Amino acid sequence: MDRGPYLNLATPNSIVIKWRTTTNCDSKVFYGPIPSSLNNVVHDPLPVKDHEVVITGLQPYTKYYYAIASNNQTLTVPSFSMYFYTMPPYGSNGNYKFWVVGDAGTGSVNQTRVKNGFLKHTNHQHIDGWIWLGDNAYDGGFDSEYQSNVFQHNLYGDVMRRIVVWPAPGNHDYNHNLPFSPSPAYFNIFTLPTLGQAGGLPSGTEAYYSYNYGNIHFISLDSYDQGRGPGDPMAQWLQNDLAANTQPWVIAYWHHPPYTKGSHNSDNSNFLDGELVDMRQNILPILENHGVDLVLCGHSHCYERSKLIDGHYGYSNSLQPSMIKNPTGGNYPQNCPYQKHTIPNKAHKGAVYAVVGCSGKLSGTSSGWPHPVMHYATNTIFGSMLIEVNKNRLDAKFIDSTGAIVDRFTIVKNAGGKSTYSICPGQTLTLTPSWAESVNWFPAGVNQPSLVVSPPLPTFYYAYDNLGCIKDTFVVNFLPPAQCTTTALNDPEIKGRFYVYPTPIQSRQFFIEYLPEFEIKNLQITNILGKTLPFILRKETENKLMVEFPNGVSNGIYNVIILFSDGKKSSSKVIVQN
Repeated sequence: MDRGPYLNLATPNSIVIKWRTTTNCDSKVFYGPIPSSLNNVVHDPLPVKDHEVVITGLQPYTKYYYAIASNNQTLTVPSFSMYFYTMPPYGSNGNYKFWVVGDAGTGSVNQTRVKNGFLKHTNHQHIDGWIWLGDNAYDGGFDSEYQSNVFQHNLYGDVMRRIVVWPAPGNHDYNHNLPFSPSPAYFNIFTLPTLGQAGGLPSGTEAYYSYNYGNIHFISLDSYDQGRGPGDPMAQWLQNDLAANTQPWVIAYWHHPPYTKGSHNSDNSNFLDGELVDMRQNILPILENHGVDLVLCGHSHCYERSKLIDGHYGYSNSLQPSMIKNPTGGNYPQNCPYQKHTIPNKAHKGAVYAVVGCSGKLSGTSSGWPHPVMHYATNTIFGSMLIEVNKNRLDAKFIDSTGAIVDRFTIVKNAGGKSTYSICPGQTLTLTPSWAESVNWFPAGVNQPSLVVSPPLPTFYYAYDNLGCIKDTFVVNFLPPAQCTTTALNDPEIKGRFYVYPTPIQSRQFFIEYLPEFEIKNLQITNILGKTLPFILRKETENKLMVEFPNGVSNGIYNVIILFSDGKKSSSKVIVQN
């Protein structure tokens, strides 16, 4: 084996595994839930040197271990370091982590140090995706340079076998389009979604594409070799892709930054930096009109990170105060995070722009350094970026080669506000803040992610962060007594065998978890008059069920009655408040 293995084009149910051998041979991948049980196999008998195997029929957001073989010879030994994860279901919330590198493929000790610093900072935790910002292999993006500057084990080869790479091309990946240059190796090395396989709109080209990861929509563009005009195919596809997007987070990336005063100057409209101006004038208005949250670029060999801005499409001297949506650093928890309220309208609420072109190279600066949109900038620190998205909260950290945090910012969406609930006297209710964090609760006087309450009287509760940046108000009222009467069960009941959540529910779905040592023989849902309601039941795990009312139900209290296999019956209430 001469290269790999490495991972491309994951979806919730499939993944692409690639590698290279020195001679033509068949392709075989073994995979399974643990290294000692790789009982599934995909085999392609066609003899090739560049191997590409697509594994399908996988479960969403599941860890699989794998090993590869050819000609009945094992090429990798099964181990706990050889694994991949499938994507979570599109639209699902989770705590997702992504690694961002730019201008990295130099083959230098600095490239290795940046990698090691990132792995140290994350304590080798699972990373959901690896974003490359272009100039991935210096100097000409040739296959031999990818081999020496990227795939070597001490560079990226050791981690490419377990993290899916989602790249963008840079000018060096095209060898600057010099005459007589070979076709870019980039398009042979990577397999990328051209047909919308990963959730985005089909682009028909690997030069630019999109994909969904949980509740995030990612867009990778080609700022060098593709037309950058508003009427060109890339811009037209981008417009349509964003119009079709339903995910709440939008992160876009490409090589040439719209704002920089590093080794390149975004105020230059000549042949040296014309791509920067084109992307700012023609692509940014499309992105900002569709609520982009974060834009990542490389090209300048430095780190630059903007404030929360919108609508700045001219040269740096045309920046107006109204274009800065938040003038602070957003470096929570030292200061308040950037807050965006995108309901009902997500357009032009502000985005952060970051240049992370220092994962393998550092260079000088241009006149006017730093660019006036920037909150932080440095051209003396090698590093990469960690992005974490947890529900409606995004945290980004610039990590140096020692693993230290140099810069950070947080964006929180649609957080803070007032919620009103109605419960029966003596009933418990779980309050959860509108953003992902352990918060202070008043009048309970505790700091925790949620609060279970059973007030003696109608009560106000407040949740707020330590800086007082975001506050939730919860009003808990009592339902009228007539709505709190329930039909008595004739059979003796056993309490505590199951529970339902969330309650109250504000949709058609809720969940039931029950003790795994008992089996459910019958499940019934009734209203307070004892009338049985229709529902759809789906088993999520061994002892977890999802219940859905296909036709919806009106507000009120409903009984969930379960008959277990030992003949015992148990019940619980669920409140619906749409």
